[in-house]
Parts: sequence; C-alpha cells; structure tokens
Amino acid sequence: MKEKLSRFQISISSVVRKFDHIEKRRESLIKDTRDVLSYCSKSIIAIHSGDQKSSENYLETARAKLEGLKKLAENDLERYLIPAETELVEAYCFYALVRNSQLPSIDELNVSAASYILGLLDVIGEAKRRIYDLIRNGRQKEAYMLFEKIEDIYSTLKPLAVYDNLAPGIRRKLDTDRILLEDIRGLLTEEARREKLLDSLKSVQARLRRPEKNSGFKEESG
Repeated sequence: MKEKLSRFQISISSVVRKFDHIEKRRESLIKDTRDVLSYCSKSIIAIHSGDQKSSENYLETARAKLEGLKKLAENDLERYLIPAETELVEAYCFYALVRNSQLPSIDELNVSAASYILGLLDVIGEAKRRIYDLIRNGRQKEAYMLFEKIEDIYSTLKPLAVYDNLAPGIRRKLDTDRILLEDIRGLLTEEARREKLLDSLKSVQARLRRPEKNSGFKEESG
C-alpha cells in the first residue's frame, strides 16, 4: 500500500516545482538578455560609423526583445534585466547625444531606476570616443558641444552617489567618469592651444605676404 505523503513532503514537492520553474525562467533570461546586449552594442558601433538607419533598427529590435523578457522576469527575476536595460539606456542616450536631441526619459525607455542611472553613466565613455573621433576629423566645435552635454550629465548624477547601496555601481561609475572627463578636458585644452597657435602663425604669414607700402621716396635714375 502506497504510503501517504505528509504535509511536510507535499510542501517540499511544491517548493521543488516552484524552484524548477524559476530556474528555467532564469536561464532563459540570462541567455536572451545576451541578444539584447548584442543588438545594443551593434547600434552603438553603427552610430560611430555614421550608419543611422542600422543603429535605429538595432535599437528597435533590442527594445522589442527586452519588452518580451520583462514578462518572463515577472516580479522575482527583474534583477537579471538590469545589464540589458542599462545597455539599452546607454545606446538610446548615445544616439540622442549624437543626433543633438533630448535624452530619453525613464518612462520612454520603460526601465528600472537603477538601469536608467547606470546607463546614463555609461554613455560618457562612448561620448569620449566620439569626441576623439570628432577632433581627429577637424570637427572641434561639435566636440566642445558634446563635452558640455556629458559634463552636465555627470554634474546632475554626481549627487546620486549616496544611493550606491540601492543601485550598486553608481559610485564606481562616477569615479570612472570623473577621470574620463578630466582626460577629455585636457585634450580639449591642448586642442584650443593648438588652434590659437595656428591662428597666430596664420596671422604672421598673412602680414609677411602683404606688399610693403610705398615709402614715399622715388629711386633716382642714374
């Protein structure tokens, strides 16, 4: 005769089924969020390459895939979405900076508070790379404008370091961004000095090329 299960055994069996379900969802999230990260990375590369259309397509694909994963995460596995959401925020914000448009809001992107802040902090690194490319291509004015924007982002987010316990990584990313901004500021300062020197040299060359004014004395003929 089959022995009747105790309430304890029934409870354990229920817990095992629940854990199995959670574990399967967790594995799916880990696997599928890699696709979101990949699409976001491709979008950023396309932005640097000047391929706006491809960048937009990658962003839309990443966003759609992430929305599907949110249903899978439900309320107990949302933390596994943070890396993908952070990357999405970074890609969208970098796209906005390059397009000289407003940064998207947290509601527009539909991400968690932690992901939104961490993504904004990450965008400063991509902006540095963009600024270096602009300077190499002689687009100094755009480089200065972009620097002002990311400096404003940093200044706005700096007070949020006190919430590092709620969104681990804020303080570390702020420290990294501070160093990045100092590097960029140094580069732009040197570039400004170089431009000033070039302007001075051009001014001297222009004066040297001017014909000398008639002194007022006529050369005597022999």
